[in-house]
Amino acid sequence: MIKNNKKKINRKNVLLLIVLFIFFLLFIKLIYVQIFLHGKINCVVDKMVSCNDIVMPKRGDIVDSKRNILATSVIQHIIFLDPKIIKDFSKIKFVLAQNGIKIKENSLKDFGNTSYVPIAFNIDTEVIDKIKNERLKGIGFENKYARQYPEGRLLSHILGIIGSNGRGLDGIEKVCNDSLSGNSIITKRFRDGRGYIILQDKFIEHSKMCGQNVELTIDRTIQFIAEQELKNAFEKYKAKKAICIVQDPKSGNILAMVSLPDFDSLGKIKDIGTLRNLAISDIYEPGSTFKIVTVAAALETGKVKLSDNFYLENGKLKIAGHTIKDDHKIEGNISLSKAMEMSSNICMIKIAQKIGKEKFYEYIRKFGFYSLTGIDLPGEEKGLLMDVKKWNALTLPTISFGQGIGVTPLQIINAFSAIANDGILKKPYVIKKIEKFDFEPRDIRRVVSVKTAQAVKQMLKNTVDLGTGKSAKINGYTVGGKTGTAQKVDYTIKTYSTKHYIASFCGMVPAMNPEFVLLVILDEPKGSSYYAASVVSPVFAKIAQRIAEYLGIEKDDISEK
Repeated sequence: MIKNNKKKINRKNVLLLIVLFIFFLLFIKLIYVQIFLHGKINCVVDKMVSCNDIVMPKRGDIVDSKRNILATSVIQHIIFLDPKIIKDFSKIKFVLAQNGIKIKENSLKDFGNTSYVPIAFNIDTEVIDKIKNERLKGIGFENKYARQYPEGRLLSHILGIIGSNGRGLDGIEKVCNDSLSGNSIITKRFRDGRGYIILQDKFIEHSKMCGQNVELTIDRTIQFIAEQELKNAFEKYKAKKAICIVQDPKSGNILAMVSLPDFDSLGKIKDIGTLRNLAISDIYEPGSTFKIVTVAAALETGKVKLSDNFYLENGKLKIAGHTIKDDHKIEGNISLSKAMEMSSNICMIKIAQKIGKEKFYEYIRKFGFYSLTGIDLPGEEKGLLMDVKKWNALTLPTISFGQGIGVTPLQIINAFSAIANDGILKKPYVIKKIEKFDFEPRDIRRVVSVKTAQAVKQMLKNTVDLGTGKSAKINGYTVGGKTGTAQKVDYTIKTYSTKHYIASFCGMVPAMNPEFVLLVILDEPKGSSYYAASVVSPVFAKIAQRIAEYLGIEKDDISEK
């Protein structure tokens, strides 16, 4: 009996030791888990029951100078699936179908290992509420801001585009991205064991997250007029490109800017080349519109007087083995003003020779050519101009009438605006205000005196009244302007083409006290005539007439009263 009792005691002791050892191991494991695995386990649990959301703010609006909305952001309701927690895909598919949302059976397989598969966008609030009431596991809802452009393609090159990440990629959307974007907030949402959202960790006041609004100098109505008339001409003459700019010469503000072809800011961009804003990036030889620089420089330096007369060589002048011709054969001597009216190349050559290449180069630069204007848009080019030390015997003569120099449309209209503004060159602006910060007009420099500017304006008025710009006349208002018909370089034969031209007209209304300056350009217009007087000047007249009437400018043409 004693031996049996001892055996029972030993067995109990062994069993007790085993139990104590197991508890010891569990205790050691518990300590290890609590101390060494605490952080890791918390992270795993946190991922199981919660997820982070980046709440994007409402992107600021872009408005015109009259506060009309050009770009805005609206709430977009989105439905998404979380494949990792879906239990009954058939039921989800059925409920969605009942509410007009169809998804394919294999739609989840294409997204791999993800917890976010968007399946429907722009869903009505009523539909969202119906689906939420079903409390389906694995289906989620979110609201995102989507960019909209209420005016469609209007101002596409100015407004630009935004990427899928919501950042501006071009135009004002890019330049003002930081101001427009606002500040995003990271929030956390929690799920119960069945995968349902049970708690959002904070209340978000979206109004305090909004980006800043941007106000432009652009006038929507003037932009519409310019785009409508330019598109009509673009299609009528089957031009390669078309450009139009309207500027307030007194402030430098851009009132309208059009480049064709354009694009849909929300659509698929088929040709990335259409994103280029030709008004600030296209470099071309200006032709006769550049003659205002030659004449202004000659008068300002005193090398030429208004009373001077010029012999035009019966329409032909030989220089450095080349023959320069005038389109209009003029016999005898004529005044400077008459030469401008008839757009004489030979007269410009003789004027430039009096100025001299160094001084002429100086005035070209003073007018802003071969320099960035500093406009608040991306992609501006500064043009082309050979260093004066490298000029040959033909460079001075050809630049005098707008060949052998590359300019941008913005540089040309800014130079005309300097004349319109009595000799002061202004910095061009497209942005008027960002929230409470105003962009004030800024002078770049005085280019010529008031006297010289007035004299050039009178010549431009005479050019429209009596010369090559007659087709630019409008009812009730005086117009001062200059045509330009420039040959394009054919790089295959390395000389100027006899088939391809750029036709342009730049003018101001009213002529002697301008309220606006307008430039119209058609690249390679097709038809019976390529001359600016026939093709572009009438387009200028249509746009200028409508703008003058819209602005309510007082009529000043005495002959019309």
